[in-house]
Amino acid sequence: KWVDWEIAYSLKEITREDRASRTNGIVGVVMKYGGSYDWLVSISAKDDGCSVRTIDDSKLYKIINKNRYNLKDNTYACEHCKTYSQLDGSYISLIDEEDFIEDPNKYIENAYEKCVKADGFELSKER
Repeated sequence: KWVDWEIAYSLKEITREDRASRTNGIVGVVMKYGGSYDWLVSISAKDDGCSVRTIDDSKLYKIINKNRYNLKDNTYACEHCKTYSQLDGSYISLIDEEDFIEDPNKYIENAYEKCVKADGFELSKER
């Protein structure tokens, strides 16, 4: 019930007395359900051999969807397929649970780097 509120709050810059918060980096960890991620994630192969990871956006909070594929300079991981990098193409990256557990520092550092360069993303801070 409060997840979307927490995400919105994390993205805002809030001043209290003489202190101000910055926009936080956010990592979305996709949990396995029934032994797989297919409740949210599907993988398909393109004709050119590229593999595409697709997220069922209908199962995500609006604020998460608004902060995905929002890199200002539209840098594609594959120019041919016009696909984004899973880590760098969205302010909020969605990472499979097993990948996150294997190397949490990689994904936390990636989120931190994006918060430092937040002006490179079209951020939506409202739910």
